[in-house]
Amino acid sequence: MTLFCSDVDGTLLDHRRTLSTRTVAAIRAVREAGHIFVLCSSRMPASLEGLERLCGVEPTPLIAYNGGLVLRADRSVVTDVPIAAEDARAVYAVCEGLALHASFFAGDDWYAWGPDEWTEREATITAVDPSPESADHYVSQGHVDTQLPHKVMAMGDPASVDTLEAALAGRPGLVTYRSKDTYLEIANAACSKGDGLRALAGELGIDVADTVFFGDNHNDVSAFAVAGTAVAVANAVDPALDAATVVTAHHREDGVAAYLEDWLTRH
Repeated sequence: MTLFCSDVDGTLLDHRRTLSTRTVAAIRAVREAGHIFVLCSSRMPASLEGLERLCGVEPTPLIAYNGGLVLRADRSVVTDVPIAAEDARAVYAVCEGLALHASFFAGDDWYAWGPDEWTEREATITAVDPSPESADHYVSQGHVDTQLPHKVMAMGDPASVDTLEAALAGRPGLVTYRSKDTYLEIANAACSKGDGLRALAGELGIDVADTVFFGDNHNDVSAFAVAGTAVAVANAVDPALDAATVVTAHHREDGVAAYLEDWLTRH
């Protein structure tokens, strides 16, 4: 049995930010052949479940928040590595001072800064709506202490994001990832996609040598270091291409599906 694990944005999704018919067919074929295909992303579980439903299959394990939350098929928890409350409050304070949008994600709850363009854009991309409570309510009412966040997404003009990134550089409990000039993803420094893949493989009783990971960006490199086979799509950043075992087609050309189809013909 092989465990296939794929990043989502920039890797698995097509130009419409969804799963193409070809990709859905390839994922189903792999699963029908007795293998496992799971999603691994910085997204929250609810967003990943929406993509999973497009495949028309029973729930499968998920690796959410870049490995910060690993879930079994029944949604019980394998690993849970949230941001410490002290660090989360520090992030909020800097973002407040910069008037920079900061969305706090805890499990399947999303506390957005407010009903602004950034919230609207994120809701469109992830197909998930934010919780009724704002980020301010989440922090000021102390929920940040009892419901620790798995990710903070700061969004705004590049200069403000630069300032935030520099301000957080000295906090050892945090790791930051610049997915765009206008986006900064923040998580616990103790989690990574590589750790998430290793934890899930162990939970399923699968040797990491029998895992295949698909990715395109800097935060996929840790999983490439763990996986038996590391597959980068052609549009991947140079560090991911350098770390990959195999390079497949561009994500807009269904690169993951192309690899799966070829793999099935050889096994």
